[in-house]
Amino acid sequence: MIILRSLLVVFSAPLLLTACAVKPSAPSRVEVSVPYSAAMADASVQVPSLDDIFGLTAQQQAEFLQYFNSAEMQGIPGHRRVFKFLAQYSAGFNYLGKNYTAREAYANKSGNCISLAVLTKALADIAGVQAEFQTIISAPVFSMKNDYMLSSDHVRTFLYDPDFVPEKGVIYFVKPAIIVDYLPSSGDLTGPRISQQTFIAMFYRNLAADSVLAKKYDQALALLNAALKYDAQYSSVINLVAIVHRRMRQPELAEQFYQYGLSVATNKATLLSNYALLKLSTGDTLQADAMLQSLRESEEYDPYLWYLMGQTATKQKQYSQAVAYFSKAVRQAPDLHQLHLELAAALYRNHQLDKAGEVLAAAAALAPTESTRQRYDAKLQALKLYQSRH
Repeated sequence: MIILRSLLVVFSAPLLLTACAVKPSAPSRVEVSVPYSAAMADASVQVPSLDDIFGLTAQQQAEFLQYFNSAEMQGIPGHRRVFKFLAQYSAGFNYLGKNYTAREAYANKSGNCISLAVLTKALADIAGVQAEFQTIISAPVFSMKNDYMLSSDHVRTFLYDPDFVPEKGVIYFVKPAIIVDYLPSSGDLTGPRISQQTFIAMFYRNLAADSVLAKKYDQALALLNAALKYDAQYSSVINLVAIVHRRMRQPELAEQFYQYGLSVATNKATLLSNYALLKLSTGDTLQADAMLQSLRESEEYDPYLWYLMGQTATKQKQYSQAVAYFSKAVRQAPDLHQLHLELAAALYRNHQLDKAGEVLAAAAALAPTESTRQRYDAKLQALKLYQSRH
């Protein structure tokens, strides 16, 4: 199963805006040249410009500025005015999995997580408010199409107080900000901040993923070429470039991009998984097995990625691999009862009944509600009964 990592699908959740601040992180970068692809270089399909992505119509700008500059908004910091407008405007939003530009999201009152972050930045730019983005590791919303596993990305936006002036003699670790989070969940784990360059690459990547599903590979490559110009070391973009070349029957180029990605990207697990599939398709089982072993030994932090890997292994009836992946997920997010349940199921299928019982008991202890705890206890009792009869 090819993992088309970080393609947005359907969401449904209320808008949440909370005041908070998180210290940004700055991952290191490695300088390696991007492999040359004639197909990508020659892709002539027109792609959206930054103005196409973040620009609003004159009428939309006027509507926002009328609210932003209204008498009742005076005295309220600019970032809170943007927040209030979004809270009011998004009350009737339809949280579809569409990759809309800012003007499309504004006009349609709908869009996925990243489309709404694009709209937030567009409004912030008009208001002179600084906006930054942070990835969120969230419970995956995924589906299967053909032989692709589609999983979701989630980002939230920081809006900074434009009027903040630090006091002399006071140390500030972060500036005052409001977090705009459209899809909050109790299972969310904060990831690193991302640059605006990476955020732009993420949007182009989403459009490219839509093109891949439609088998419009020339269009996908044009969009991915644009994405690489903004962040040439973004693993999700590199992964998709390799997938497109594989679909175009260019396995050598696909391999070059996987190797490039493994040398420069911060997150390598999805690249490694799909590279192993490429090796299997060419009959190189020895290399594929080595890659899968390396994947099982990886400690890359993303519990929900390991959850997806475990789901894939389960569907392929590779239960020992499923146990390995779900075990990683539990180690990285030990407070999430759902991950314990998945691990218990994998252990059961792998005939590790005693261990499955221990993990089920842990899931029951973490259950957030009495009904969930009772359901887990019932599974545990059923398992004990099965063991006593065998």
